[in-house]
Amino acid sequence: MADHLLNARPAACNVIPRSLFARTAFPARGCGQQVHHSAGSAGRPVLRRPAATPFALQSVLDNNCLRSKRSLQTRAWTGAFTAPTRNENEPSTTCTEFRPPPTFLQTSGRIIAIGDIHGDVQKAITSLKLGGVLVEDSCGRPVWCGGNTVVVQLGDVLDRGDSEIGAIILLRELDRQARLQGGAVYMLNGNHESLNLLGAAMWRRYVTPGGFRESGLVAGLRGEALESVEKRLRARLHLYSPGGRLACELAKNPTVLIINDTVFAHGGVLPNHVKYGLERLNAEVAAWMRGAHMADGTKSRPPYLAMGGPDSVMWNRQFGHERFPTMHQRFRACMDLDATLRLLGARQLIVGHTPQTNGANCECNGRVWRMDVGMSKGVLDAAPQVLEIEPEDASGKSIIRLLCPPSVPRMLLPAPNMAQLRTHYPL
Repeated sequence: MADHLLNARPAACNVIPRSLFARTAFPARGCGQQVHHSAGSAGRPVLRRPAATPFALQSVLDNNCLRSKRSLQTRAWTGAFTAPTRNENEPSTTCTEFRPPPTFLQTSGRIIAIGDIHGDVQKAITSLKLGGVLVEDSCGRPVWCGGNTVVVQLGDVLDRGDSEIGAIILLRELDRQARLQGGAVYMLNGNHESLNLLGAAMWRRYVTPGGFRESGLVAGLRGEALESVEKRLRARLHLYSPGGRLACELAKNPTVLIINDTVFAHGGVLPNHVKYGLERLNAEVAAWMRGAHMADGTKSRPPYLAMGGPDSVMWNRQFGHERFPTMHQRFRACMDLDATLRLLGARQLIVGHTPQTNGANCECNGRVWRMDVGMSKGVLDAAPQVLEIEPEDASGKSIIRLLCPPSVPRMLLPAPNMAQLRTHYPL
């Protein structure tokens, strides 16, 4: 990352007239909490409400801009991943323009962590605005304004919503813009990304009708072909099979990412994952998604430690319990966490995966943060929250803030859909 840019939020984010913004208010447990970390000490939380960030850009657009805004997503769908000359049943065997996913990074800028999106591109946009890295131009196009800020989306962009690929395109476009300013946007691979590469038997029940239609559009289906359920299913299988266009795009994502002293993973990282090798694990997931071949000529297989069981990086819920069933389980989770962080020389772990019905929160004396707030309409339709990590100061301390929209009385908000949560996430 370029170090010569401003660490703070760029002025471009603050110069838009306030009259263009409309504020929306939601409550969230823990919002405004700051945690100062120093070496050998977890620190004490200091409650402070961060400055509210306007995040619903309301512009008076002329008719041309309105038409442009309505067609923007469709243009992205039909241009970003679609090769019009290809047939949706034609096998894909290579990934062009592939870059290996990173594992260890350093940055002097802010870090913003965003939880599971699950096909809800509007909530993704809201989260990015809340983190102070996105504004929209007069025609509704996303514009990066985060300078050298690094955004980490914690996985599970896919399933449960109608705009899965739209969310991928949004994050990739912002990454392109961010790198021009010394920043970056990273997506992690979660369990729903891996499920989509394992075949229809694994993911079919999670995909919405809109998600199938979006896949059909990207695969080049039009007219009567787009209305065919069978062709939309085949199109999605083709896109997400190892070596397919969307699978190759997901192969660029890390499964575990460590930036400065913070570890990011979808479900969790355990000591045996570290001993296996996080760079090796990232490389093996990427090779499987690309449909690469091993030395003996067979195709790469999905690594078990990454996605093969309840203790794997993508499926682990050990650190995600909003309330631990027993004190013993809490003690065991915190001990495993301390061992993992000690092996990596890190201070905290940030995870998604398990929806937190009362909002994002931390456990184990601030050493693990749970950021899946169930914001997608397909999960809890909760208010987005994001985590902000400021770089260490001269004293070696880092600051973590939980950012959320301004609060309103909880009685004005719909209650979480607990029946839907239990259906999606049987624990």
